[in-house]
Amino acid sequence: MFDPRIVPPSATVTLRPMVNPRPLVQVVPLFDGHQVVIVDNFMTEPETMVEYAALQRDDFLDSPGNYYPGPELPLTGRFVSSVQEAFLLHARTPLRARRVLGTACRLSLATKRPEHLLQGQRMPHRDSYDLEPMEGVGAMVLYLFKDERMGGTSFFKPKLPAAEITALLRELKRMDLAGEAPVLTQPPTFAIASDDHFEKVLTVAPKFNRAIFYNGQLFHSGHLAAPELLVDDPALGRLTVNAFFKLRMAAT
Repeated sequence: MFDPRIVPPSATVTLRPMVNPRPLVQVVPLFDGHQVVIVDNFMTEPETMVEYAALQRDDFLDSPGNYYPGPELPLTGRFVSSVQEAFLLHARTPLRARRVLGTACRLSLATKRPEHLLQGQRMPHRDSYDLEPMEGVGAMVLYLFKDERMGGTSFFKPKLPAAEITALLRELKRMDLAGEAPVLTQPPTFAIASDDHFEKVLTVAPKFNRAIFYNGQLFHSGHLAAPELLVDDPALGRLTVNAFFKLRMAAT
């Protein structure tokens, strides 16, 4: 799971890219009434965000305790406010949210190879918040790379009861914290297919300047089926904007 807390960036740089007021929006069903919202042409000048990321590469950091497979850079200011407004406009109703309680946003660059993954990074994950009753988590991924072979996002449905899945993930987390070596029965890989624990329901293909909004409490994973393409360069690698929204959910 990912920790969506914001850490202030080391330097303030004005971001020019704005969210497009007239994007192309489609809502795609997942399972059990859940949906993913796909928004194409999300930004008016997406290239400027890539340029910003390249200029700030030295400020990207790997965060301890965060399962994202690569370094990240927090985003603040007007762009984050625009992302929150886009969530309210396009995703609030499909995700059954009432209002946004807080937003965290960051640039992310996937760089880690499968053989270097922790146990928990090989499994689908959920985005974490400390939630009260009637609260939930929304999430966004904005793809800022043009080589679609780098992969989109897959969604999974557990095959086991919730208690067993929770126990499994807790044990994997314990092993990661203890530094215990994984016991592999097959070559290491990201979560890109169904297995004994999860059924893959849908993979959303990436597209430059495409954003997707979804319920962060659903199991999901970056569909990184070609890890040899991952490079430590925002201009050439699998660069995304990841946002997390703490939500007050609508009554059902």
